[in-house]
Amino acid sequence: MQPSENQPSVRPPSASSLAVQAAADMMQLPLRQARALSAAVADPGRTIRQAVGGARAVARFSPSLWPAVRSSLSGNIGKQRRYAWTRVSLEDVKTIKREFGGTVNDVVLAAISSGFRTLLLDRGEQPEPHEVPSLVPVSVRAPGDESGFGNQVSAMVTNLPVHIADPVERLAAVRTEQDSLKASHEAMLGQALVELGRYSVYPLTSWLVRKMFWLPQREIVTVTTNVPGPRQPLYWMGRRLEEIIPYVPIASRVRISISIFSYDGDMTFGVTGDYAANPDLDVLAQGIAHGVSELLLVATLARTRPRPPS
Repeated sequence: MQPSENQPSVRPPSASSLAVQAAADMMQLPLRQARALSAAVADPGRTIRQAVGGARAVARFSPSLWPAVRSSLSGNIGKQRRYAWTRVSLEDVKTIKREFGGTVNDVVLAAISSGFRTLLLDRGEQPEPHEVPSLVPVSVRAPGDESGFGNQVSAMVTNLPVHIADPVERLAAVRTEQDSLKASHEAMLGQALVELGRYSVYPLTSWLVRKMFWLPQREIVTVTTNVPGPRQPLYWMGRRLEEIIPYVPIASRVRISISIFSYDGDMTFGVTGDYAANPDLDVLAQGIAHGVSELLLVATLARTRPRPPS
């Protein structure tokens, strides 16, 4: 089909034009570095603050410095995967939140803690503190900027309290941990690595990042990522989308990852695991659902219990 007069044809760039553009970018790199160095000299206080923030980020995300308690949850992984999922009511999760306080994500992490506790006990392992540190992606958008384009995501490392048997105490421990991390602005530390690149000479930033990822990963045992989805049902060509089942991959020595996605009143937990290391992945999925049920039962009893007269 020939293009119309009002629609000019779009030609892909030639090899020579791409080479010229690449050469121009390389020539501009020293200029950009000079500008960065000039900015550092002009505002040394900001440069120092950025360097300190970057160093803290490297230290906090250098997991080999604080290795997790050894367990069957971490180790080498193969090429094959297992997958399981479970579904709970989003309204049940909100009921728990309203009764005990905190956030929806606090309830989610408490339920996942219940699932990992169940899995460890089923494997004959005694759950211990600092046994299941989880990487938790978080949004770092400023208030009022939620509708902006592009992702602005950092991460926190939170210890799932698998050693606590009581479900309400487990949820309280999650809330305390999350409040502490938010107060310490840990989410900003991961972002500091990106910010450091804006105000420092590139080779220094590059060297820091390479050293961080060269270190062996011994702290992060799992990844838990919660993404809110559409609250209303979606349709395509007159057909209703019944369910959305989320997935997140595994890598390095992380044998299990959990993705959470809410859609039309349901919250679905998708559990990805290494095939050889997790023949019992369903135990984890069922433990998560049971964790929600436990908290919901206590919340329901608390709401129906007569209040003492004031």
